[in-house]
Amino acid sequence: MKVNRQDVAFFIKNIRRNWPGETSDEQFVEHLCTYMEMNPSCVEMQGKAKRGRFSYHTVGYGVMSLFGEKYRMGRVEVFDSENSGGYQVHEGIYTMPHEAASQFEDFIESIETDLPINIEIGSHNWCEEECAKSLGFKDDTEMRDPEKVKEYRRKKNDEFAMKQGYKDWDDLTANSKWLNNGKDKT
Repeated sequence: MKVNRQDVAFFIKNIRRNWPGETSDEQFVEHLCTYMEMNPSCVEMQGKAKRGRFSYHTVGYGVMSLFGEKYRMGRVEVFDSENSGGYQVHEGIYTMPHEAASQFEDFIESIETDLPINIEIGSHNWCEEECAKSLGFKDDTEMRDPEKVKEYRRKKNDEFAMKQGYKDWDDLTANSKWLNNGKDKT
């Protein structure tokens, strides 16, 4: 996030001109915050607060297993402005619950630093264990068992079909006007 310093300086000058010597620190802060809230263009959400040697970019991975129902994965690429190769100089991976992934990606892409960063927290195995529990499996190995995955998907399809007014998935596929299986129902 970057604040447009010219906009803020303009408003500070207006505060001093309109309320010379009459504004306490608290009133000044209130005037300034109100201006920034009413003029959000003075804050550029996608801008960089500081230009630095290292910048960071995220690349999402496609998660095709049941793990993808709760988590998003990707990598953080580290770029060094002193490296003329044009490619990342380092990378790391991330595993985030869906509700946190976008916030994390926005944060990482918004920073530049003069020194590199290192983040170590949690583990992918821990994320898989918690994902399995939240999906109703007893552990993460059961979440990868093809038969258990088939049962899980069948259960989810049956639940969807019942919400649509069908007995189960088989009833939906046999009787849906959208899935007439080649039968002409006219």
